[in-house]
Amino acid sequence: MASITSVELNYILFRYLQESGFTHTAFVFGYEAGINKSPIDGNLVPPGTLIRFVQKGFQYLEMEANLSNVETDVDEDFSFLQPLDVITKDVNELQKIIKDKKKNQQEARGKELDRELEGASGCIKANEDKGRDKKDKELDKEHEGASGHVKDKEEKVKGKKDKEKRDGRERDYENGKDRVEKDNKRFKRQHEELEQQRNDYLSRKQGRHQTRRKCNFWG
Repeated sequence: MASITSVELNYILFRYLQESGFTHTAFVFGYEAGINKSPIDGNLVPPGTLIRFVQKGFQYLEMEANLSNVETDVDEDFSFLQPLDVITKDVNELQKIIKDKKKNQQEARGKELDRELEGASGCIKANEDKGRDKKDKELDKEHEGASGHVKDKEEKVKGKKDKEKRDGRERDYENGKDRVEKDNKRFKRQHEELEQQRNDYLSRKQGRHQTRRKCNFWG
């Protein structure tokens, strides 16, 4: 891989100072670096070259720090680094920063998953409780309906028995009334018969008494 020369670096640094407004600094640096003697054609150098080069360097270091310790593939979660860390730390330290950052992210993600799982479990439990309450209400309603049906049936049976008892009492009353009437008629006939027998007896007695008087009179 070709490396940048000090002439090229000095020129893009000089251009950066000019583009950033550091005119006096650019003049002094250009004089000391001999920029006027540089073989580089300034028209071929685009603006912002130094910034682009530095950004590319940051990206390269980030890519290197995100590489796996064993394989050359980049991990699934790419972690970005702070510019000051890239400037002040080497690759091993940057890899440790990324490792710690990923560990914290995994822990946070695990906690978030636990909260989601807990929320889902709460929803499932709430739905189960709701379904259980609904089922209990339906069972209670069915039980109440069955109890009401049984109660209605019992009341019907009881009403039927009460009606049968009333009908039986009324029949007994009517039968007793008929027996009393029959007994009254029988007693009346017996009384009339006794009264007739008494009258007959008195008539016969009176007749015998009159016959005796006649006999005494003629005797």
